[in-house]
Amino acid sequence: MGRSKFVRVLVIAMAFPVVNARSEGPALSLSQAVAVAQRENPEIRAAQKNREAVKARVSQAFTPDKPRLDVERMYAPRSGDLLTNAGEKNVAITQELPFPTTLYWKGRLSRREADMAEASYRAKELEVLSRVKSAYAALYLSRRAIDTLEENTGFMRQFAKVAGSKYASGKSSQGDVLKAQVELSKMLNMRVTVEQEEETSRALLNALLNRPPESPLAIVEDIDPKPLDLKLEELRNLSADHRPELQEAAAAVERGRAAVALGRSDYLPDLMLQYRQRDVMNGVDSRDAVVGFSLPLWFWKQGAAVREAKAERDMAEAEFKALQNMNGYDVKSLYVKAQTDYRLIELYRTGVLPQAEEALRVSRAAYESDKTDFLDLLDSVRSLRDFRLEHYQHIADYLQSLAELERVAGTPLLQEEKP
Repeated sequence: MGRSKFVRVLVIAMAFPVVNARSEGPALSLSQAVAVAQRENPEIRAAQKNREAVKARVSQAFTPDKPRLDVERMYAPRSGDLLTNAGEKNVAITQELPFPTTLYWKGRLSRREADMAEASYRAKELEVLSRVKSAYAALYLSRRAIDTLEENTGFMRQFAKVAGSKYASGKSSQGDVLKAQVELSKMLNMRVTVEQEEETSRALLNALLNRPPESPLAIVEDIDPKPLDLKLEELRNLSADHRPELQEAAAAVERGRAAVALGRSDYLPDLMLQYRQRDVMNGVDSRDAVVGFSLPLWFWKQGAAVREAKAERDMAEAEFKALQNMNGYDVKSLYVKAQTDYRLIELYRTGVLPQAEEALRVSRAAYESDKTDFLDLLDSVRSLRDFRLEHYQHIADYLQSLAELERVAGTPLLQEEKP
């Protein structure tokens, strides 16, 4: 193939545009995605309904069993009507009551279970919202990576034309044109991989928002990360006071203590109260009252229940202590990671990226004026591409670290954009 024909074929091949397969739709900000998840996510709704169900048990635990009404007809003739000709008519109402302390500790235990359900609901909500923020960050990274590759693909198309022109005029070798073609193909392959990651991130975010995975979803792609101004000790205090897992574990300890007291209360007798009214034909009508007590003779049963409750209480205390110990580590590790990510974001924004952009500008001018070879230009293009991808990776890592840190702290840490 001749020199001019080879250049024409190569330039035409590189001129084909890259198809953009993004799904269009109204841009959804991070705070809007969080609000949708709070309202629509089925995991959060399930935890909310479980909380409501457990809370409804509290009044049931404090309330005795329903009373029993007995209507009795006695001594009716065989040939007579049992309802109207009975010689004795009795009406009795009976109420069985646990010993007062038993009823109290049942209610106390039920309240602690309600506290656990409340903390579990809050923990599930924070977990889901953390996953939403992480998926949003991953989708943001994929979108920005595609933009970067599109921009670099545009650069390579321009440089390929320059290389083709220089080759046609005999100022460069055919190898420069082929290197441009290889680099362009590499970027197109990278884009295919990134687009696959974009589809996966979009499907995950849609699932968390209770939407079909293939639903169109656009996000706000201009994110300006804000620094985390809280100190490590402040975060530790926030986590100790607000982390739902700690609150659930503390409520589990209180529940265990109530269960021990309830087991001990089972040694005491239950009560039975009865009022009965007698209507005797041709006799003396009467009213009777009965008070009865249960006899907890099988004391080994109550003893086994107390030992079981003590073991569960001790287990809850150990789990609470273990969670307290790990909580400090969780806060510190996530805090250090978030601070490191933010420092890298600023380093790339203020230093690395401007220098890489300037290096590309200088290399391009030098190559066009025949003062440097194509490899120097190609190295500048690659460096700028890689640095931009790394910059967006640090932004996504920072957003994901903040999401995890907010889950551990149990409260939002930054003033987010209102939906």
